[in-house]
Amino acid sequence: MNPTIELLKSHRSVRKFTDQPVSRELLEELVSAGQAAATSSHVQAYSIIHVKNPANREAIAELAGGQGCAAYPRRLPGGSVPT
Repeated sequence: MNPTIELLKSHRSVRKFTDQPVSRELLEELVSAGQAAATSSHVQAYSIIHVKNPANREAIAELAGGQGCAAYPRRLPGGSVPT
């Protein structure tokens, strides 16, 4: 099978997160890959922040309409606005 097709078919979403640390190098690599991903009309209408403080993650989750996933550790990879 074509490697690109195989990669696309192997895509999965992960909804379980741990508090295992992620290296700064890996975070930067993931952000770079995300920035290179295609978006509609190359809009790239998103922000990536890295929130380390658990209390701040909880506050963001509440401000996001009670979206608990916003409070998961390491849920938002990146580093442009560490808090």
